[in-house]
Amino acid sequence: MQDILVAGAGIFGVTAALELRRRGHRVRLLDPGPLPHPLAASTDVSKVVRLEYGADEEYTALAERAIDGWRRWNRDLLPLFHEIGVIFLRRPPMLPGTFEQDSYDVVSRRGHPIELLDEREIRKRFPAWGPGWTSGTFNPTGGFVESGQVVSRLLDLARQQGVDVIEGNLTLDAKADQIVCALGAWTPHVLPHLANELRSTGHPVFHLKPRDPRPFAAGELPVFCADISSTGWYGFPVHPSTGLVKIARHGPGREMHPESPQRAVTTKEIAEMRAFVAETFPSLAGAELASTRVCLYCDSPDGHFWIARDPDRKDLVVAAGDSGHGFKFAPILGELIADVVEGRNNPAKFRWRAGVSRGPWQEAARAVQEH
Repeated sequence: MQDILVAGAGIFGVTAALELRRRGHRVRLLDPGPLPHPLAASTDVSKVVRLEYGADEEYTALAERAIDGWRRWNRDLLPLFHEIGVIFLRRPPMLPGTFEQDSYDVVSRRGHPIELLDEREIRKRFPAWGPGWTSGTFNPTGGFVESGQVVSRLLDLARQQGVDVIEGNLTLDAKADQIVCALGAWTPHVLPHLANELRSTGHPVFHLKPRDPRPFAAGELPVFCADISSTGWYGFPVHPSTGLVKIARHGPGREMHPESPQRAVTTKEIAEMRAFVAETFPSLAGAELASTRVCLYCDSPDGHFWIARDPDRKDLVVAAGDSGHGFKFAPILGELIADVVEGRNNPAKFRWRAGVSRGPWQEAARAVQEH
């Protein structure tokens, strides 16, 4: 048994604390608070859960394990995973080498009931969708989770299971056998030696109030991604609690500190969202913009997670680099982090890779070029 300090109580930190406690360690979970932290990427109403990772079999296999975990959590802990399916639609045809075609090939080969869609089928099955989208896929395996509620429930569970959750305090100098730094977008600012490796970037999120919510209900519209690898646009049906449609952009973003005064959606970003909505969801054009938010990513050089021991500080494990696609793996993140703490193997792509030049970007759904 070791005394382990976990700094940061977002989804990386709380899942690590739970798994380390399950393995018998004494665990303190530190965060400046309040919890869930209002600026953390995890503290949002929804996050996508998907199997699709282009041609990347390893992420697809991890996503399969994670979805099994979400289903288990729904049964045992928190029914906050809505498995309503995910669509990936394109304006150009699907071709080998595109994100959608590669994802279809991998996911179907692995035995999942993913379907190909043509323009006629898209218009028939998803009437809210506008014309001109020629092809895509529907996968009933996947959907969304109520992310802020997930973090809150996991924090309650951590306290119940004996994790010492401490709010209002954050120091990496506290005495412990090992320290896990799971600070999300704050990581490169708290650990300056990683400032050239990890970057905090802001991404716009919009919540729209449809005049007629029926075409955007979960039974009519699943989680959607629209030419995502080239545009970054994705979104959700009407949320069960807010009654709003969330649309966001998985794109290059803007580099910023998590507490920057620039952490606000710009008029340019609103105009770009309005243009996307007008051509994609005609009946949502002109809908009231109820609220906006900037979601902060902690970007690694290549888009892969950074879950590894610091070679210059043997008591420190860094768990960061979500790169905007980490939350879906919540049910297995704790295992990945705890394995590193205990000296076990982890996927090679998550290794310590300081000094490696940036690119090419490896997370196939991310639109990494400015438009």
